[in-house]
Amino acid sequence: MKTNLQDSRILTGVRNLDEILSGGIPKGSLVALAGTPGSGKTILSQQIIFQNASPQRRAIFFQTLSEPTAKTLRYLKQFDLFDSAKLEDGSVEFIDLGEIIRLKGLEQAIDLLMSHVKRIKPAFVVIDSFKVFDDLASSHTELRKFSYEVAINLMAWECTTFLLGEFSQDDIQTNPVFSIIDGIITLKIRENSGEQQRFIQIVKMRGTDHSRDENAFAISSAGIQIYAPRVTIQRIPEADSMKANLGPHRARVGIEQLDALLGDGIPYGSSVLVSGVSGTGKTLLLLEFIYRGAKEFGEKGILFSFEETKERLLANARGMGWDVDGEIEKGNIEIRFVSQPEIFVEKHLHMIKECIEHMGAKRIAIDSASVFVHKIKDPQIVREKMFQLATLVQMAHGIGFFSTDIPYGSDKISRFGVEETVVDGIILLSSDIIGLKRERFIEIYKLRNTSHASGKFKMRIDSDGIEILPGASQTSPRKKSQSSKKVKRP
Repeated sequence: MKTNLQDSRILTGVRNLDEILSGGIPKGSLVALAGTPGSGKTILSQQIIFQNASPQRRAIFFQTLSEPTAKTLRYLKQFDLFDSAKLEDGSVEFIDLGEIIRLKGLEQAIDLLMSHVKRIKPAFVVIDSFKVFDDLASSHTELRKFSYEVAINLMAWECTTFLLGEFSQDDIQTNPVFSIIDGIITLKIRENSGEQQRFIQIVKMRGTDHSRDENAFAISSAGIQIYAPRVTIQRIPEADSMKANLGPHRARVGIEQLDALLGDGIPYGSSVLVSGVSGTGKTLLLLEFIYRGAKEFGEKGILFSFEETKERLLANARGMGWDVDGEIEKGNIEIRFVSQPEIFVEKHLHMIKECIEHMGAKRIAIDSASVFVHKIKDPQIVREKMFQLATLVQMAHGIGFFSTDIPYGSDKISRFGVEETVVDGIILLSSDIIGLKRERFIEIYKLRNTSHASGKFKMRIDSDGIEILPGASQTSPRKKSQSSKKVKRP
């Protein structure tokens, strides 16, 4: 008879950690949480035990020489995970071993520790910090004996145990406790993309096909939140997507002249790069793409702006005569603004995913993708993050428009030179001096699986939005009404 995975695992309740662990921590495991001071070991262990502890499955949190229990509780009360009722009903109990360790040493400490285990019969045990025993042991032999006795006794009681400590890589390789331990989770703080960021890694977890990547995380009032796009953002196989009958295969943008250039339309699940130097109309095109989708086709759309504030985008829309405010009130359009200094790529990838899913958005605009990934120095990581953005569009069976700035005087079609390898289509916006006047141009550079128009076409921004002229020689704008832009879905 097969054992139900859920019955044999502890769900941590930490966002994305259970996915990284392929279902949680095996029950009865002895797990080391290793990291420098302040890396998040204590809050991670507390988050897990408060998530799982109950009068039937009690938890003991042993304090050693790290900090007094009163201070721990004062700090813990700042977090949403804290539940005073679990202290009152005995689900969670904090016990300070510091004094007995200082006065009596290791032998008395293990006797006291096990007396509490026998009294409470806990399902969970945390020792914070276990590294102190390493420091107090008179010899390597004494440490090995102590560690072995603690581990064997706790295993005999079938406790899921967390041993916290400032263990280095050298400790993991040489400390005898790690030879009998079931799991090792490391937490660290290091510089990444010019900022100090936190990372977590599952180095070892017996009986688990876990992710071995380092994953960024943050600590907030909600506790630890892990961002793991490689685990949580997964492409849907094309065959599965078709089986799911996710709707029509192609979409119209809603700008009549642009739709004429795009042939049969943009296949759903596609991402399109909108490239151009500053001032060529990228942001306006993305905004109109979102607006026309809601107004003409009833498709919900969301625009993530990393440059212009929501207020400025709405002012631009009103200047075009677009009732974006009304569509926002109806729940058809959403605009999310994140200022450049606040961008944390892993965190905001997760935010984008949640917003798309919550809204049920079919049109996704990123303005701009080049700003979103501007802190990343490695082009391969830029490509990976762009691929993950495109995957979010594919998962939603939507259409994505991602703007990118081209450097002035460059022959590039994207900022970093790797974005075009990820997307399904590219719309190039440019400008040039013709005579004494600057003219704008648009070109469908590529669109996979679509017979589209080729060459540059003159483009104007008039009082109703984007207007594309039928020929390069035409210089006078053609009047258009709201109804002239309406195009029925094929």
